[in-house]
Amino acid sequence: MKSAPKNRVQLAVAGTAVLALLGATGCSATSLQATTLEYSASDGIVEQVGPVLLRNILIVTSDEGEPGALLGTLFNESDSPVQVTISGENEDAQITIDANDKYVFEEETGDDSTLAGISEIPGSLVDLEFSVNSENATFRVPVLDGTLEEYREYVPGGFTPEPSPSPSPSEGAGAEEAGH
Repeated sequence: MKSAPKNRVQLAVAGTAVLALLGATGCSATSLQATTLEYSASDGIVEQVGPVLLRNILIVTSDEGEPGALLGTLFNESDSPVQVTISGENEDAQITIDANDKYVFEEETGDDSTLAGISEIPGSLVDLEFSVNSENATFRVPVLDGTLEEYREYVPGGFTPEPSPSPSPSEGAGAEEAGH
């Protein structure tokens, strides 16, 4: 019967060792698991309004006050067609998506993918209201320009990068060259 206390001691030592090992490796029941967080792994927003999934929705424009092209994809997860209305500050776009289908702004050429007069400069966020059937939601959508090459072809009216200033020669270098 002398073995019972020895087993309890061994069990306690083993339990303490496991807890110490978990503490040393940073494992914890209260630690946030980054892989469980949903986030937009792109430049646009990822949201949902009713049965419609909004994926990578963003606006591309050349400058404040200029027209902006909507980019991204809308997925209709319902068994019936839906009417999606996107309301900007100056204009609305209306899109019909068939049942269990998608609408890709980059593949469309009509006026449904362009909003007039984006009120914010590229690099900011603009409020857009999305209405699907009787559900409405407003989201802050990023406004980009053609600085990133993958968006240049979608900038309404085209994108012209600003010329970078040419470096001016330093005063000391010009003086040394003149003296030799």
